[in-house]
Amino acid sequence: MDILSARKKAAERAKKKKKAGSGAGENNAPAPAEAALPPAEEAPPAAEARGAIAPPEAPVVEKPDGEPVPSSGGETGEPEAREAPAKEIELLAFRLGSEDYVVMVEQVREVLKLWYITAVPNASAYVVGVTALRGKVLPVVDLGRRLGLAPSVQDERCRIIVVAVGDEETGLLVDRVMGVRRVPPDAVRPAPETIEQGAGAEFLQGIIRSEEKLYILLDLEKVLGS
Repeated sequence: MDILSARKKAAERAKKKKKAGSGAGENNAPAPAEAALPPAEEAPPAAEARGAIAPPEAPVVEKPDGEPVPSSGGETGEPEAREAPAKEIELLAFRLGSEDYVVMVEQVREVLKLWYITAVPNASAYVVGVTALRGKVLPVVDLGRRLGLAPSVQDERCRIIVVAVGDEETGLLVDRVMGVRRVPPDAVRPAPETIEQGAGAEFLQGIIRSEEKLYILLDLEKVLGS
């Protein structure tokens, strides 16, 4: 009896352990695989998700003639054509008495110191004479007398300006040569009416203001004409 009771108790204990083990196994069993989710719909763009609207492309502004206008955001168009500055006029300045005169440099060949001048009989009062220049005979005109002024003073500062009008070269006797002046074309102004009424006014081409001085521009074609 004792043996049977012991076996019965052992069987009961084993049965209890089995039940306990089966309960723990159920708790430790792996969780069933999750069911595959349906593919998610593609998310809308962020702008649409926020309800924003993409800005349209900026319109191109056009000139009345249809040419696009360069934007001011750093882009540069073709540079605007600039008007070329007018070419300056070159003039040779010299003095007669107390007045300053100029002639066009393009008409001047050279400037000479006072040289031997031979008088010519029956010549005009303003013609001093002739001089030899590189094998050629050059007539010399006292420009002061030609303009109705006092004769030029023949001293160490006196000069002969060799000018060319057409194919003829002539020497102009002046008191002093002061150098080249450069002025814009619009610096030449017509002579005032009061000057046009004076002696030698027909030889004036205009008045020029340069370096705070006034110069009388001569018309050499008239000065050396008959």
